[in-house]
Amino acid sequence: MTSAASFPTSRTRPQATPDPVPLLLREAADTLRRLPRGVAKPRLSSWPEVVRDSVSLLGAADGAGLRPPPPSPQAIDRMDRTLVWLLSCDEEARRLVWARATGISWRRLEDMDGRSHVTLRKIVARGHDQIRALLAADDKKKVINMKKPLYTV
Repeated sequence: MTSAASFPTSRTRPQATPDPVPLLLREAADTLRRLPRGVAKPRLSSWPEVVRDSVSLLGAADGAGLRPPPPSPQAIDRMDRTLVWLLSCDEEARRLVWARATGISWRRLEDMDGRSHVTLRKIVARGHDQIRALLAADDKKKVINMKKPLYTV
């Protein structure tokens, strides 16, 4: 029989650190979603808005049409830097990496693309590797002078 001491326990296992690339891409997609839309305002009229019945007032109270709060300037700066990373990916990987960052499920991607989720996961992993290679090259060259680095290698 083997002793219980030979099996690793939760205390002896090192904690896995989350990969910063997908997390920062997800944050960039969320920041982009929270930016105000650039639509033109309708023409203003001198007539005040009239509430026809109380049902329209109750419908506005449930929060269905509310937008999330605008992102902070720091989040917008991080989004700008993160979106540039996508240019290091080939077109196929860029499309799928961004789709996953926006929250599209693997099943929906399978239906849209026609390939299995295993193949799509490999392509997304290849895109993340291309981004990591770009970041490693930038860290070595010190080409980009950032005030606050997004993460440490």
